[in-house]
Amino acid sequence: MDILEIADDNVHGSETLTIELLNAYYESFLKNENISDKIEYLKMKKYEMVQLMNILDIIKKFRHDYEFKKLIDELNKSFSLSVKNSFHIFDRRKIVTISWSKLVEEAIKENRDKIDEINILESRPMNEGAKFAEKLSNEGFKVKMYFDAAVYHALDEESIVLVGMDAILPNLELVNKVGTYSLAIASREKNSKFYAIGTKFKISRGYYEFINHPFNDYKNKGFSLINYYFDITHPDFIDGYIFDFGFFQRSSYRDLKIAIDAIKANIFQ
Repeated sequence: MDILEIADDNVHGSETLTIELLNAYYESFLKNENISDKIEYLKMKKYEMVQLMNILDIIKKFRHDYEFKKLIDELNKSFSLSVKNSFHIFDRRKIVTISWSKLVEEAIKENRDKIDEINILESRPMNEGAKFAEKLSNEGFKVKMYFDAAVYHALDEESIVLVGMDAILPNLELVNKVGTYSLAIASREKNSKFYAIGTKFKISRGYYEFINHPFNDYKNKGFSLINYYFDITHPDFIDGYIFDFGFFQRSSYRDLKIAIDAIKANIFQ
């Protein structure tokens, strides 16, 4: 993908698009191309994707080609560590999730022998959850897909909710696929544990603003359409966060805030 294709991509998640961005940026760097207009377009289209914005802030300071490889290695290491740290949560054998997070996917595969069933919410309007359900089913997992409005039927006291993370805010609020907040509320009612998995590159440095995205299926119907890609879940609904730098339950949320502040000071200065 080139940078404009990354900006217009509505299918892939931030993990995939981050690697594509690094490769595209690296090629332009080697050719000494001026890509400032493309980068501004990318920022306009993808500023909700905190990891992409964080990576842009890091690589704009690069002066040597080896710095790109070092960052890719660091991204891969962070991803792998988060997946390894996910073992802490698998004490029940039914997993519930929404949308399609690469981290959730790899955590499920890493802990396959502890899982009997996976329930996935469809994730309208782009249906990422349906695509994820099909992929896991093809790989031999027992999968049920639920429509988003049927979230309560996907949960019970024997289930664990594991969702991805588009961003974690300074107050530990979770930004993720729209419907995550509803899933968190439902999990509280159903006595299901609720966890989120991410890496240090998902740390947001400030206020989060949502974009209302157009959707052609309802164009020119005579009414306004509200189509947010993401929502925010308060940490009171979250039993724990899984990161590359540790596993944090409610009793250690103060330690998580301290760790996040230190990471912001060291990486995003």
